[in-house]
Amino acid sequence: MCESSIQYKTKNMSKVLLAIFFLAFGCMIYLLFRSKSINIYQWCSVLGLSNLVEHARDIVREWKVPDFIRFSLPDGLYCAAYILLIDTIWYNDRSLLKYCILSIVPVITICSELLQYSDLVRGTFDIVDLLCYMIPPTFYIGILFIKHLCINFKIKNL
Repeated sequence: MCESSIQYKTKNMSKVLLAIFFLAFGCMIYLLFRSKSINIYQWCSVLGLSNLVEHARDIVREWKVPDFIRFSLPDGLYCAAYILLIDTIWYNDRSLLKYCILSIVPVITICSELLQYSDLVRGTFDIVDLLCYMIPPTFYIGILFIKHLCINFKIKNL
């Protein structure tokens, strides 16, 4: 049975809103708790948001935020947002091309982190970064697997 148009739109809108939330939350962490040398500060300046960002940074200046949140979580959120958006764009498509495109960001980030461990890529290897990169695709694969089991279970029990 096919999904109704309303279910389809609701499901996809939910994914897009969640992706936007993940992106916004990751950017907020960068803006509030990271060094000003990151490009996002230049973008805020161009958009005329520098005063607002400075005011927000002053408010949270004394907060003790764990390194995991400051340095690792945003990248995991960006990875999750990418997966959600690609899955929404290619909704109900089960082609190999969809999964290849969907895996681009997770594979690059995971490989980059692993190559940092072996000093083949500049940077500092961090196991927490690696976990944050691995959780979104693992979660997505788990959902696909559960959906597959549910579909097969329903078909067999008809």
